[in-house]
Amino acid sequence: MTTLKKNRILFVLLFFMAIIILLILRLMWIQIFMSGKLAMAVERQTTSYIVLKPERGTIYDINGSILATNIPAGDVFASPKYIKYPGKVSDEIYKYLNIDRNKLYKILSNKGSEWSVLSRGISFDNANKIKKLNIPGIYVENTNIRSYPDNNLLSQTLGYTGIDGDGLFGLEYSCNNYLKGIPGLEITNTDAEGTATGLPNKLYKPQKGNDIVLTIDSVIQGYVDKAVEKAYEKYSPTGGISAIVMNPKTGDILAISNKPDFNPNSPDKNDGNKYWGNPAISEIYEPGSVFKVVTASAALEEAVTTPDEQFYDPGYYMVSGRKINSWTKLGSINFAQAVEKSSDTVFMEIGERLGLQKLYDYIHAFGFGTPTGIDLPGEGKGMIIPPEKVNSIDLASISFGQGIAVTPLQMLTAFSATINGGYLVKPNIVKIIKDNNKIIKECKPQIVRQVISSKTSKTLKYMLQKVVDEGTGKAAQIPGYTVGGKTGTTENYSPGKYTASFAGFAPVDNPKLAIIIVIKNPTKNGHMGGEIAAPVAQEILANSLRYLNVEK
Repeated sequence: MTTLKKNRILFVLLFFMAIIILLILRLMWIQIFMSGKLAMAVERQTTSYIVLKPERGTIYDINGSILATNIPAGDVFASPKYIKYPGKVSDEIYKYLNIDRNKLYKILSNKGSEWSVLSRGISFDNANKIKKLNIPGIYVENTNIRSYPDNNLLSQTLGYTGIDGDGLFGLEYSCNNYLKGIPGLEITNTDAEGTATGLPNKLYKPQKGNDIVLTIDSVIQGYVDKAVEKAYEKYSPTGGISAIVMNPKTGDILAISNKPDFNPNSPDKNDGNKYWGNPAISEIYEPGSVFKVVTASAALEEAVTTPDEQFYDPGYYMVSGRKINSWTKLGSINFAQAVEKSSDTVFMEIGERLGLQKLYDYIHAFGFGTPTGIDLPGEGKGMIIPPEKVNSIDLASISFGQGIAVTPLQMLTAFSATINGGYLVKPNIVKIIKDNNKIIKECKPQIVRQVISSKTSKTLKYMLQKVVDEGTGKAAQIPGYTVGGKTGTTENYSPGKYTASFAGFAPVDNPKLAIIIVIKNPTKNGHMGGEIAAPVAQEILANSLRYLNVEK
């Protein structure tokens, strides 16, 4: 054998020995240094991590009636790479998913897709039917969907949830951190097709969300909804109707209603999402003569007038050389009659006597210009002209409720302060938050400040009773009960467009209920607060007082 051949053979042997050594080193590296990572990779491929959705907390009214709850349902997913016959599978399950068959086939045929959501929140029966088919690559997860047993009742206050179960609007949104609960986790072995096998290796159970008890009374809410619905049909207001009933001493909201509204069980069917706001707390309007209770309170408290002081109402008032017409001509009247008959003329004079600074002090003290702080999203703060921009004409207009914009909730909260002894009370809609039967938060009545004296409040109460007994609010009278209130009518800077309103309370001696009705742009059967808003309040108050067994 020649030396050249020997060298070639030696080279080949060394080459293969080097390869063998490298392979050995590689295997040692894998065994010693990479074993942990590889084991984790295998585990990931053969282990299923399933997030378990918690049950969302229930929302109750003050009497324990369910307003928002959960019903069993199913979420359906697909892993197309494990589906051998997408056409056959599509034929079998599309009808249970409310999805077009061709669209489903396209999803299931996409072998490059690891995971697809086919449908969420399908009925419990349909979810079980898909489960029984036991199709590799199709997975059904038990879940719950939000349900509102009374449909439209309180819809713009309760709100609704999204497909992930989180609150998107209303109380469902503002109280989401309490309601949503804590997710759980299930760790399970899977086979080659990704199907779970055997019992879970580890199971961390989800924790149910907290339950919430509202101050709302569903019976009174029903009275309000019925009366508002009738009014909506009768007056056809293009701007809708809002109504709130409150306990004037505690600030507890007993009912809150808006028309038009929507069904939170199917919010996606709402026309253009235009009813998803809550006008009772978010939309502003000029309160008109209802606001005179604020000016009257300030005037009595500051002693710039008395109930018996005589005035003359010629049907207008001169301000800085300009004639501002009143809505009526009343002649010789005292201040109590000016409230009763709603004299713009007298209130413009009272506004002048108070002066801008003093009137603004009371406007702010009654809570206008800032949100009330109620536990609902989207609350408006109203609109007040900055004092440095207010001229004498503005001051005159503000004194009788024009040139200032408020929300219905702000107006009712301020109105309640004028008849509850003089205390501005924070409005509240959440009463209790509890974990099972354990109370974790209780919302008690909260006095913000005392705005007027109890003496002034008492005087004003009986002046407001005269409004209903003999003045513009006669339509709010309830046989056997004493009722007080104030009507309001504002022309909305456009001929024929009005906002009609009424704020009232009963009984006068010991107010149990306060109410506000706001009707925007009625198109038929009247437009004055006394003729269209006061009757709505009368119906609600009459039914509610009887329901609460309030003594006559």
